[in-house]
Amino acid sequence: MESHQLIKIASYNCRGALNKTEYLKTLLSTADILCIQEHWLSELQLSFLGDIDDRFGYIGVSGFDRTGVLMGRPYGGCGILWRSDIACNVRVLKIDSRRICGIRLENRSWNLLIVCVYLPYEDGQLNTDVFIDQLAQLETVIEQNLDCHSVICGDFNVDFSRSWLHTALLSSFCENVNVKPVCHHPSCVIDYSYNFDMIRFQVLDHFLLSGVLYDKCVERAYVVHDVDNLSDHDPILLDIGLDIQHVGLSAKVYTPRPSWRKASQTDLFNYSSALSKELSCLPLDSDVLVCHDMKCNDILHFHALSNYVKGITDACITACNNTIPFTSVVQQGGRIAGWSEYVQPLRDKSIFWHNLWKENGRPHSGVVADCMRRSRAAYHYAVRFVKKEEDNIRCERIMNTAMLKDDTNFWSEVKKIRAKKPARCGIVDSVSSDTGIAQLFAMRYKDLYTSVPFDNHEMAKL
Repeated sequence: MESHQLIKIASYNCRGALNKTEYLKTLLSTADILCIQEHWLSELQLSFLGDIDDRFGYIGVSGFDRTGVLMGRPYGGCGILWRSDIACNVRVLKIDSRRICGIRLENRSWNLLIVCVYLPYEDGQLNTDVFIDQLAQLETVIEQNLDCHSVICGDFNVDFSRSWLHTALLSSFCENVNVKPVCHHPSCVIDYSYNFDMIRFQVLDHFLLSGVLYDKCVERAYVVHDVDNLSDHDPILLDIGLDIQHVGLSAKVYTPRPSWRKASQTDLFNYSSALSKELSCLPLDSDVLVCHDMKCNDILHFHALSNYVKGITDACITACNNTIPFTSVVQQGGRIAGWSEYVQPLRDKSIFWHNLWKENGRPHSGVVADCMRRSRAAYHYAVRFVKKEEDNIRCERIMNTAMLKDDTNFWSEVKKIRAKKPARCGIVDSVSSDTGIAQLFAMRYKDLYTSVPFDNHEMAKL
């Protein structure tokens, strides 16, 4: 096992998880636990959370049910993803809410309660009633897990700098259940977590911690402002100083292979030249060449011919490795059809103006701020465009390869369309680890096989 001194928790209102897969993968590459809000997934789509990264377990709730007709786009929902190799028992909490989900992490040193929330914004009495009801649900969850250190995070739609009704309600809730907002902690450097067209900035996403965690364990709380983030919320991250162990899991090893379909005419010419050079250096005993015995049993001739064949094979492999392109892991690229043509130039321009905007102190107005907003909007529009038109772009590529009679690329494009990763279940009866699930099945089958009474003497006769 690997020991670590920090647990890194991230919270992110993604405003639609289906088109944020690559960015969610980026967050999971640095976080131990990720809480997401507004994933907009139905109950039948929640397995998508488990397909983002197979190293993580997940739990999620949908923001809407399927009993009636859905008006407009999907909305709401929240979920929690956690590393499956964390050496602790993970228990999913049963919470009767479409705005709250939670888990318990238990090991020998500590118990940790992680709750993800998405609360309504302040707009009329109906939303206020829902806000109060969800706070009551949170209080119940905390009271049922008093043996845990508590971490409540998510989009509260509350800015503690505003003197609004929901701000007063949330502040009163924090006092009643003895949790503290991390935005008041001296180690917090979150300037804003929500922006409206990069003009109005607010801190609406928060971490609420129980007393001991807030006073002794907060290492750092910060926000990531990333140009690749397509949401109007930025992810906030929290480093908590708790000892944690990760179980060593063997990673899948990918072996690159020569890709002859990627080879250009120049590559093929270089391969031919390199192979000729390698073959010209192969020695062959003259006695073997002059031997015309079809039934030759000379052991020296046999070894000479075997070495010569091996030399030809090695020459082909060496020439190929030095001149022919190799395959790569598709997930490493993570780009969709049309990315290089439509998106990449705008992304480079957006990154340039975003960095220039940061170097100038993140001004809210002026030429630099306007250029940053326009380039960011153009980049995000291009991403949405290629995602929407991905099928059409692929169909156009298939048509072009068919017209050019390029069979290799034709079937490659067809495979990209047909390839679908099967959904998997990461949790069985609130158990998420591989070992725990295996033990659970072993126990269930043991109960099944011993559920029918039998006589030992009769079984011995059989």
